[in-house]
Amino acid sequence: MARWNNAVASATELKNLRKDALYREAAKAFRRNGYHGTSLDEIAEGLGISKPTLYHYVKTKRDLLYQCHMAAAEQALSTVCRDEGITGIERLRRTTSAYVRSMIGEQSYSVIILEEKSLSPVQLSTVVHERDRFEGALISMVLEGQQDGTVLPGEPRFVVFNVLGAVNWVTKWYRPGGSWSEADVGEGVAGFVCRGLASPGVTIDGSQLLPRLPLTATMSVRKTLST
Repeated sequence: MARWNNAVASATELKNLRKDALYREAAKAFRRNGYHGTSLDEIAEGLGISKPTLYHYVKTKRDLLYQCHMAAAEQALSTVCRDEGITGIERLRRTTSAYVRSMIGEQSYSVIILEEKSLSPVQLSTVVHERDRFEGALISMVLEGQQDGTVLPGEPRFVVFNVLGAVNWVTKWYRPGGSWSEADVGEGVAGFVCRGLASPGVTIDGSQLLPRLPLTATMSVRKTLST
């Protein structure tokens, strides 16, 4: 019989919750100070625990960075829009918006990509493999959009690299608590990126930061750029 009707978390569940809190706190510290500028003492202090307690969950700072990257990769995959009833460009827009919000939200595991150089070769290979899965999903959306006529022609992989270049940089300039909400930034960045990829005549939803353009205005801009 389940104790307390499973109302009380088991030892395993508690450990996983603590690991989750650890990875989020570590990712936040790495984003703020960089890998080399962050100490395990600082992370332990941020969690309100002792450093010996921290060692029950992670042995080295490098391993902690690796776990943050893996958690971030899993989080990125969870943002992929899998609605097959919409166009390729709309799937890309929704995914991009959700991905941005996941990176800048309180539950983010996102770590500055340049910090991956601090990983071991084996760790880096695993992280890159997981990241390729997310990039592959985006490439599929671009291909789908090109096939259904909503995305401009172009090498899909090159397109995705440019999208991620713009999107991943959001963590460098976004500051929580300002006048821009996470939702505003997510929708705004997604709208901005996808407007540049959309075929003539395709309208992209906007946001408070990037109002939706009327179809006539969109076509007028396209015509001006092409002359």
